[in-house]
Amino acid sequence: AHTAGLLPEYMVPSTFTVLDRLPLTTNGKVDHRALPTPDQPTAGTGRAPRSPQEETLCRLFAEILGVPAVGIDDNFFELGGHSLLATRLISRIRTTLDIELPVRTLFETPTIATLVQHLDRTPGSSSGDSLGVLLPLRVEGDLDPLFCVHPAIGLSWAYSGLLRHLDRQQPLYGLQARKFSDRDASTPGLEEMVEDYLKEIRTVQPSGPYSLLGWSFGGIVAHSLAVRLQEEGEEVTLLAMMDSYLPTDGWEGERLSYDSPDVLSAIAESVGHDPASPESPLSGLGADEFSALVNVFVDIANLSDHISAGKFMGDILFFAAAADKTDGELTPDIWSPHTTGRVEVHAIDCVHGAMTEPGPLSEIAQVLAARLADSSVARGNA
Repeated sequence: AHTAGLLPEYMVPSTFTVLDRLPLTTNGKVDHRALPTPDQPTAGTGRAPRSPQEETLCRLFAEILGVPAVGIDDNFFELGGHSLLATRLISRIRTTLDIELPVRTLFETPTIATLVQHLDRTPGSSSGDSLGVLLPLRVEGDLDPLFCVHPAIGLSWAYSGLLRHLDRQQPLYGLQARKFSDRDASTPGLEEMVEDYLKEIRTVQPSGPYSLLGWSFGGIVAHSLAVRLQEEGEEVTLLAMMDSYLPTDGWEGERLSYDSPDVLSAIAESVGHDPASPESPLSGLGADEFSALVNVFVDIANLSDHISAGKFMGDILFFAAAADKTDGELTPDIWSPHTTGRVEVHAIDCVHGAMTEPGPLSEIAQVLAARLADSSVARGNA
């Protein structure tokens, strides 16, 4: 209560962990890496359940999230849920209520109230938001939206883990490959993606200032979007990347085919888990949707040697996966020729595929939240 009266919402602690003593480095400073990760989200505050089914769902939500109680209006992801926990919740709903749901249902109906409405509709009906080009993770809020571009798998579900860490007035949208919502869509090049995604972005935010984030291949697209927006006279206040690297001169990757035996292992390495595993959020995709995912991944993998980058007028905020890099590999400096500003690097102690797991994403989100807040304050002062 005291800090809430002094600090913006994103800086108010949501959990407290009591330690007998703080771990210190040999220099006598707090050893942040040795601190335990707080993973106990706050309890929900929404309406109480109105039926036995809602009461059971409230119990299951609270059980998976590790909170005392959940109301029917509380957002699963804002209470600390993420794509991997969504898989566990869907499993508990299946065994407890004998209801079969795809994981993507939670992205479309993240509260119990909306989930029950979904269950009352015709079986199999779906709003389709979770597979649309524009994924609405949070539409409420009076701040400028943050647009997050998909990695090579074409889906932006993993960005849902940002919700609990960002200001609740911060709208959040993902950009996803069109192939999931339009199976007949042609294979796009980078320029076609930029054109397509700009149209989607402008349905939400017709003019700047814009904030962009991309993981892996998504960082390349975010950079191209930023360059294009600036060429059209728009302001881009944030360009952030999560372990994104341009192909180097002379780089020649091995081309993949849709039926290559190496595709699933390549996807698993890129996202940090086996997409065919029952524990994977991607396991809930239907056959056609999984086929679309493989096609998108292969198309993007084979696109890498046809990418050229312009020059962004400003700084790049870069989050580097530091646990799987060796000397001589790509470094964030590869972006230096493609920006007039500096590349601000934050090393995250994880491998590339773990960037959107709860711990690393929490660390990334704290930096993002502060940067977004600074941009908002600067515009207000201007």
